Amino acid sequence: MKVNSVCIVGGGSSGWMMALALNKKLPNLDVTLIESPDTKPIGVGESTIPYTANFFVDVLGLKEKEWMPKCNATYKASIKFNDFYKKGETFYHPFWTRDEGTYNGYDWAIKQYLTNLNKPNNIDYYSSSYIAYHMSKHNKFDRLNDELFSYAHHMDANKFGEYCKTKFKGKHILSNVKHVKVNGSTIVSVTIDKETIKADMFVDCTGFKALLIDKSLHEPFVSYKDTLLNDTALTCQIKYTNKKTQIEPYTDCTALSSGWAWNIPLWHRVGSGYVFSSKFQTLESAKKEYKKYLKNRFGDDSLKNIKFNTIKIKTGKYKRGWVGNCLSLTLASGFIEPLESTGLALACYQIKEFVETISNYEYSSFNKLLYNNELDKTYNEIHNFVLLHYINTTREDSEYWSYLKNNIDVPNSVHSYLNEDASKSTWFPEKSKECITIGLNIPTKYKPSKLSWNNIRLESYTKKDQAFILYDLKYIDERKQYYENKIKSMFNLTEYLENNIYT
Repeated sequence: MKVNSVCIVGGGSSGWMMALALNKKLPNLDVTLIESPDTKPIGVGESTIPYTANFFVDVLGLKEKEWMPKCNATYKASIKFNDFYKKGETFYHPFWTRDEGTYNGYDWAIKQYLTNLNKPNNIDYYSSSYIAYHMSKHNKFDRLNDELFSYAHHMDANKFGEYCKTKFKGKHILSNVKHVKVNGSTIVSVTIDKETIKADMFVDCTGFKALLIDKSLHEPFVSYKDTLLNDTALTCQIKYTNKKTQIEPYTDCTALSSGWAWNIPLWHRVGSGYVFSSKFQTLESAKKEYKKYLKNRFGDDSLKNIKFNTIKIKTGKYKRGWVGNCLSLTLASGFIEPLESTGLALACYQIKEFVETISNYEYSSFNKLLYNNELDKTYNEIHNFVLLHYINTTREDSEYWSYLKNNIDVPNSVHSYLNEDASKSTWFPEKSKECITIGLNIPTKYKPSKLSWNNIRLESYTKKDQAFILYDLKYIDERKQYYENKIKSMFNLTEYLENNIYT
């Protein structure tokens, strides 16, 4: 199938990223984007992962100094999780440098066993393994260009879409789609007002509405609601009272009674939200709990003139992301809750794969099969990874957490995912799984030893042998000391942004 023209239905960050990517990588394409004038931006803020940062450079050709100020963007070094395993306990998913990606978590586990009687101090793992943990703890940041540090961003997704729009070279139509003409699994045209638009490919960027993939092509939807329980989100915007201390280099996630709350620090404000399960909490109860959380987290002033938006979400994916001549992008392709900041990254991944697939301005049925199979693997991996954050909780202080601890039907795919070879993981390599399994005390296997990190047996070693082992592992404490010294010379995140981006 030759592709000379593409029609994108829907704007937003995914639609405009697709439009710009097609301009950059396939300049001979005739690209049209239809954007509804009635779509209201949510304005929460977007938390990303390093994959997204790389996509901005490699595919969109964007420079931080240009796009970040336009989108109120800040830097992100990690994700912080509070109260997921038990109340009062915190764990992290830090990003890492090239060298840190090679560190052996099993060495740390052996050291913990010999020094803490097999009761590991999880924070010690992060503090001795990741400079990003120290950035997060001390509210400092550096891109560490010489160490190949994989960082990410917090940004205003609506403004980012608008920024991409300014770079777009093609036809932009502000109108609602009135009719979609379909012939089998092929979209022939879309009609807006009095104009009918034909194209070789159509891209569905209409969000949960899924106007093309669902309403027109009727692709089946595979729900994750039995394992990912959260289906409603309350969102709001928080003004800074002390910008220097409140702009933090991490996404803050705190478990509440029926879900979890997030805080995404942008340059001009915090984007916050509470995603929860309506099966375990009413909207009124959720709003009351969320207000209490915000008051404790940000103070009384945070609630002045505050406005809440309510968003209904559905977790899962359409059976195929590419049907006929229609490609769907998140959220029209599927959605896995925002716990690990994969929403925008999934759109970036789909755009990159699609652009590479039609690099010769054509595609085949086999190309579509390969694309859909890889997309399946992606959703399955992210689904399993997100589930890890819930399934080993010790909390039983609410119906929601008690259900997760005692009653949820954990799919076998989670066990397989925990123990599969890291090379099979596209999105979250061994280091990512290590961060979560250690933080949540999840039994898993470290290769090549095949020993469980929380079930290490060294009884056969004499005291002298153990002393030699500890001596060999002293580099772990030395590395921690190196981080503690290095962080002293770094700028506060706000100062770093002022010096490097907002100048």
